[in-house]
This record gives sequence, C-alpha cells and structure tokens, in this order.
Amino acid sequence: MKDGKQGDDDVEEHTDRSEETVAFEHYDWENGDRPSIAVAEAVAAVTNRSVTALPPLQESVDADALDAVVRSGDEPAVRVSVEYAGTTVTVTGDGRLEIDTGAV
Repeated sequence: MKDGKQGDDDVEEHTDRSEETVAFEHYDWENGDRPSIAVAEAVAAVTNRSVTALPPLQESVDADALDAVVRSGDEPAVRVSVEYAGTTVTVTGDGRLEIDTGAV
C-alpha cells in the first residue's frame, strides 16, 4: 500500500452497486504489496468471508505468475483478469484491483 499500512482501515474504495463492482486503488506492487495476497484479501472483504473460507487462489491462477506479471514494470499496460471465488477480479499494474461480484 502506498502509505505502508495494511488492513481495511485505510482502504480507498469505490463501490458501484448497480454494476456490482468494487475497486481498490491504493496498492503499491513495487514496494511490498503482493497482487496474489491482495486478491484474496479484497475478495474476502467484498464477499464478507474470511480469507481462510475462500478456495486457494492457486486453484484459479498461478499466484507467483500473477505477482510477476503485475510487477513486471509495464504499469498502465498490465491488466490481468481471473475468476476467483464467484467473482471476476481484475488487477492492473498501476495499483488498482477491481472485484466484480455479478460477472460469474
């Protein structure tokens, strides 16, 4: 995260319930935030489940590959979408993560 804190206390999010999409725009992939961890935590928060109640992310996407691609340095150009735990998750290289709960 850009301010060095983790958790839901400082989450900048935009919710558009008409499209059932929640966007988190505060990640700093170059300085410690791992896209794979962020995906699991964000999906848990949006679906009101604990991270441990979700299926392993590795069943949907290679977590190491996701981290490597998103952190590749092609900031605005990188955009990865994956279906995970009944949602469609899109991660971008510039620190944005979108959860669409109505797409799957």
